[in-house]
Amino acid sequence: MSEELRAWFAAEVPLPDWAERSAAIDYLVGYERQLEGAKYFDEAHVRALVERIVDRTDDMAASMTNHAVAEEGELARGRLDQIAAPTLVIHGTADPLFPFGHAEALAREIPRAELLPLAGVGHQVPPQACWTSVIPAMLRHTGARRGWR
Repeated sequence: MSEELRAWFAAEVPLPDWAERSAAIDYLVGYERQLEGAKYFDEAHVRALVERIVDRTDDMAASMTNHAVAEEGELARGRLDQIAAPTLVIHGTADPLFPFGHAEALAREIPRAELLPLAGVGHQVPPQACWTSVIPAMLRHTGARRGWR
């Protein structure tokens, strides 16, 4: 994890009252700002998405626990070398949670894995600006193996 993100988590930013819609939305937009690549952070887009997420989620507090319980340490490598399925690793080069070295290591460990780096992208869904490389790579990766064109 980047030092900046580690410091943000360590600062123990006060959690909002999850029952207060606007407070929850503001907190989650700020949280996403920490994870996404600065070049691709689109606050209006993130805010609209977060509003939809808050409105459909029954227990927002419970949904926010996964990163807080993640522990640092030696990565579990498991049996990555036994994966036989075609694998496309898509990863942002500016990911502060799982730096790009994680993607490189993953692609090295999985036989015949292909790595698609997304320059400047953080820990986020590939932004629309990257779709011109992501979508063709996904189509090649999935369709070419089945004879689709």
